[in-house]
Amino acid sequence: MDGRGPHLLLRDRRELGARGVQPSEAMRQFQLLRNPPPPPFVIRPCTAGDGIERLTLSDRRRLARLAGDALRAGRFSRFVPASGAATRLFSDLLQLDQERKTSGNNIRSILKTNQNSFARSSAHFFASLPRFALYEPLRRLLGDQRLNVARLLAAQNYDPILDALIHRKGMNVTRRPKGLIPFHWVGRKVVSAFEEHLREALPLRDKNRSVRVHFTVARDFLSEIKKLGQERIRFIKKHFGITVRLTFSLQNSETDTLALERGKGLVRGLDGRLLLRPGGHGALLKNLEKTLGDIVFMKNIDNVPVSSFQAEGNVWRQALAGRLIEVQTRGNAWARVLDRGGASRSERIEAEEFIQVTLGRVIPRSVPLPKRIAWMLHLLNRPWRVCGMVPNTGEPGGGPFWVKSPWGDSRQILEVAQLGVHQKKLLKKSTHFNPVDMVVGLRDGEGHPYSLDRFADLSQVIVGRKRFEGREIRTLEHPGLWNGGMAHWNTVFVEIPADLFHPVKTINDLLRPGHCSRKKSMGTR
Repeated sequence: MDGRGPHLLLRDRRELGARGVQPSEAMRQFQLLRNPPPPPFVIRPCTAGDGIERLTLSDRRRLARLAGDALRAGRFSRFVPASGAATRLFSDLLQLDQERKTSGNNIRSILKTNQNSFARSSAHFFASLPRFALYEPLRRLLGDQRLNVARLLAAQNYDPILDALIHRKGMNVTRRPKGLIPFHWVGRKVVSAFEEHLREALPLRDKNRSVRVHFTVARDFLSEIKKLGQERIRFIKKHFGITVRLTFSLQNSETDTLALERGKGLVRGLDGRLLLRPGGHGALLKNLEKTLGDIVFMKNIDNVPVSSFQAEGNVWRQALAGRLIEVQTRGNAWARVLDRGGASRSERIEAEEFIQVTLGRVIPRSVPLPKRIAWMLHLLNRPWRVCGMVPNTGEPGGGPFWVKSPWGDSRQILEVAQLGVHQKKLLKKSTHFNPVDMVVGLRDGEGHPYSLDRFADLSQVIVGRKRFEGREIRTLEHPGLWNGGMAHWNTVFVEIPADLFHPVKTINDLLRPGHCSRKKSMGTR
């Protein structure tokens, strides 16, 4: 390694080439790891009336009618990033397992003597285990081993239960995708987050009773997920007469990223090969583009409640879609007026007012007329998104902020990891956060798909620190899918009720009301 770039061996170049990572990209990543870019210039959090819209009941009804026309025309689809493993979901149980190995004590004694947060969380998990949907497959698995889970719980003999959950020969839950973890009871049936997303998407069916859903998934589980998907598709078609057009994609190995060890250059494993890691959900921008969607609803895999909580959320998403159609249609209309030339003074003023009111962007009065028109066209000809924002109740996650950029102040979704040390005090003033519940428009005024890479801010990478084989290393993630990946999109924030947000960040979150109701039917009429 020298001051210009990393020293790559011949086999390194071959391995990078096999993954589709060009030497120039390896150089770019190396430089970003050595000298991370500065954080975005954050001005202030977005708040209601200052970057976040509030919709009245009348607004929602009007917007729902707009959405209804697009729904019947078949313009809607759903995109769910779902390739992540459930490791974080079971982090407390993994820490409990590590304590068991280190101390040599059984779980019962650890939980009695240890008051750390992981111990309290684990104790709550075991005490509530029969309420979880994963209780049923766990009961069957232990039954095959001639063990009775109810008796084990009564005796506080938790070690066989934990072994059955996390070991490779058991349920192996920490290495499986979060989407395959048993989430809910539906009558006597256990269903996963994948299945619940299919059910929640059914109201997006068009006039031909067809709905499109796309998941990004992990390669090792693609065949299992496809099989499960086909089973649900047949069930939904038979019982509800709805055709689900289900598609999948994998995170491209071209988006893998290198890591750096201080003073030693690029990180290598014990075998001497370069460490290449998945580049975060921002690497899924191409996956989103390749769906060729028009108006696309996006949600995280874990944010899906039981059916009794889904109806209100779907009503609000219709309103978000209507707002997207409204602003996108007006934006495209103004772009056509300006692009044809000869726009009147009043038309130019109205176009500027639309940009200022809708996007909060102001053109300095000193900008001459030709540049003003070019500036407006530059802003209007890009993807749109309308993002639901919920009032901040202490949930972890990114939030909406006003950020300074060369083209004026813009609304951005930023993660905590993107904020500088001195900017994190702004979090105390933040009133809303991002639940990842948004509707995006991926086509221009002529109906052609956008090339989404053009509208990403590649400088908004996330450089973090992790441990690898006992060493502290510096890691790199691409700009987040809805953070830097959509940094140059036209963005509208809309407040939605907090009770539409049902995240599952730890396993005990499945005990929240939105995940606990038992229903007798699978599907939505």
